[in-house]
Amino acid sequence: MRNRTLYSNYFRESNRKFTLVALSFRMRVVSLLCLFLLACCVGCGQSGSRAGYSVGGSIAFPDGTPVNYGEVTLTSRSFTGSGSIMGGSYGISGRVPAGTYRVSVQLAETPDTAGSATQQRLIDPKFNNPETSGLTVEVRERTTFNITVTAPQ
Repeated sequence: MRNRTLYSNYFRESNRKFTLVALSFRMRVVSLLCLFLLACCVGCGQSGSRAGYSVGGSIAFPDGTPVNYGEVTLTSRSFTGSGSIMGGSYGISGRVPAGTYRVSVQLAETPDTAGSATQQRLIDPKFNNPETSGLTVEVRERTTFNITVTAPQ
């Protein structure tokens, strides 16, 4: 009888140990799963086509007169982005990948108070084409690129 009691007590003790080992194993698995999910979430930061930086600045003539309306375009072999000029400032829409870009500036007609369109102060036509503008910007992080344009010769 005594042997049966010893065996029974041993079985209960070993069963508890097994339960504790199983519980700690489950805790380990849950912990590892949580770490894996956290790593996946952190890994979804700026990658692939979503990576990039904001680019903007001011645009004016050498005398400080701002260009009020128009569009600034950044062009490279793999990316083209543009942004509107409003009151002498511009910002490229979306994120711009790191790289070197050629810059072009196109003017827009500005509305006057009578509702008809009038042309603002003209810029040299060379700024209309990124190949001839002579403007380049290197984007490696958030970039402020102030542009100075000239009047036609």
